[in-house]
Amino acid sequence: MRSMPLASLVLLVAAAGAAAQDNPESPIAPASDPWTLKFEPAAWYLAVNGNIRLPGATGAGNGETYTAGDLNLDSPRLSPFGELQIRRGDWRISIEGLGFSTDDRGAVMGGGGQIGGATFATGDTLRSSMDLVTFSVDGAYAFHRFEGGELAGGGSKVRSTLLALGGVRALDVSIDTQVLSSGSVSGTAGGDAMQAHPYGGLRWELDLWEKFTVDLVGAVGGLDMGDNESWSADIWVGFQWNPTPYLGAQVGYRQLLMGVERGAAPGEFAWQGGIAGVYAGVTLRF
Repeated sequence: MRSMPLASLVLLVAAAGAAAQDNPESPIAPASDPWTLKFEPAAWYLAVNGNIRLPGATGAGNGETYTAGDLNLDSPRLSPFGELQIRRGDWRISIEGLGFSTDDRGAVMGGGGQIGGATFATGDTLRSSMDLVTFSVDGAYAFHRFEGGELAGGGSKVRSTLLALGGVRALDVSIDTQVLSSGSVSGTAGGDAMQAHPYGGLRWELDLWEKFTVDLVGAVGGLDMGDNESWSADIWVGFQWNPTPYLGAQVGYRQLLMGVERGAAPGEFAWQGGIAGVYAGVTLRF
């Protein structure tokens, strides 16, 4: 085989280099932001307040309106509460739920009256129970960010994020009362409602040194459909300590004002009030 002249070899290499420059390799596409998951189970030490009206019968009307304190339903209770948050970039999806229940709360009446369709006399006892479930789903978008300072190991000393949120909240409320006269049940009253409504608001997240987080949420919403309506106004502040990227602890205070109405008099059920108290739990990140 005749060897290739040196000049031809040089020309061949130069031509290959020029072709490579004319057709550069496509750069590797950067990886998209991964989905992250945060779960926050907690116990909420809350108390109920507000006005209650139970359904009555034709001719008996709805009786009187009672407060949660009148029926001894306002004693604080430890209730399960949790939030699941899915994140990607500037977007959040949150799913939240609460369950509250209190049973056989007795209140001695100082005078006669009527609750729902049941009448009572002075000295009778009203034994009441209440069950409440709330469930909400919302989406949020971070429309403003600020970061200041840089840590030696990476990350920011201060990170502030402001998000706009919107979603749907469902309320399921049930209240029942028995009238006890001379130790026996002389009458019963009760009602329930399950309603849902849209809501919107703002969420502010402040991260400090990648270890501490402050959350502040405010939201309001409602829906009126004639004889059926519901509304809510939510404000809460939470504090988190995150010793590791995957596990942390949280405490906070929350007040969730709300109301539901179902039906028309004399069969109307209504509760206009709210729940409030401190909570504590953990945060799990995946």
